[in-house]
Amino acid sequence: MITPTPTPAFKRLLKKQLPPKRPPLTLAQWYANVRPMLIRIASGLIGAALYCVVLFTPNYYGLPFALTVALLSLMGVTELYKAVRSQGGQPSETLGWFACILFQLSAWKFQISAWKLDGTRLTPASLTPANFTPYLPALLTLLVIAAMLVEIVKRQPRPIVNVGTTVLGAIYVGWLFSYLTLLHGLNAPALLVPPVHGTTQGEWLVFFVSGTTWLSDTGALFVGRALGRHKMAPKVSPAKTWEGSLGGLIVALLGGLVFGKMLHLPLEHAALLSLLCGLVGQIGDLSESALKRDLGVKDTGAVMPGHGGVLDRIDSLLFSAPIAYYYILYFLARH
Repeated sequence: MITPTPTPAFKRLLKKQLPPKRPPLTLAQWYANVRPMLIRIASGLIGAALYCVVLFTPNYYGLPFALTVALLSLMGVTELYKAVRSQGGQPSETLGWFACILFQLSAWKFQISAWKLDGTRLTPASLTPANFTPYLPALLTLLVIAAMLVEIVKRQPRPIVNVGTTVLGAIYVGWLFSYLTLLHGLNAPALLVPPVHGTTQGEWLVFFVSGTTWLSDTGALFVGRALGRHKMAPKVSPAKTWEGSLGGLIVALLGGLVFGKMLHLPLEHAALLSLLCGLVGQIGDLSESALKRDLGVKDTGAVMPGHGGVLDRIDSLLFSAPIAYYYILYFLARH
């Protein structure tokens, strides 16, 4: 049998179709490729460690944690207002900061009113939000009126943009993030068993919600990079995929089951709460991505290397903390 000899034209065509061989990466090239991820991981671990130190610090009516949440709220809303100003808006930063502080103060005041002196240890003693909710309508009313008043006296008022972004920033960051302080103050005999003596149920609830939310973020990132094929919301966040989202939920569920076992939570509640935190946290992440795309920024800041700004790091918690709070209040606490 005679084997046909490839013609020169066929050889040239074959050479064009075959991808060129890539030389093996040098150690320097490999390090340059993985360096951003290593920085992201190291920054995340350091941030998580500091977060736990503040969370479990022997507290005076939860003051260290409340102050930390208030500080992060102020930093986050400042990042948002800065991005709005880069697009020509003029939100009232002072009003936004004041509102964030008042939201946090109201949440902390609820926690103080729910605590009682029990021997030598201060422990939360009430689940009722009645001491917190009456402040919210008054705060929101004053915020809107004050923002409109500030806009009226300007030479070129733009109330839709400026008042809208002022109020949005205060509610989106200040109000939603204050639910972490509310979680910190929750306690009831049927909730959970703190695994470390001297810690409170509220501290471990914050640990559970924060941990499962961030595990979902981490799982979605790594699974999406490894297996992601189908885009979830390409116009909002092109890098996010359905495979990554599912992977994030599975990681959150596994983490929640481990945390639940450690805290003696009912299995069904540990599973549901972890899935809820993971799912709602992903919605929070996508929501912040939509805001950034509308404002034309990639990151809201550069406070955490590899992560971006404060708002980039807490965006998932802004949604998961309130939902988890109400789930615990109306379902887990009634178990």
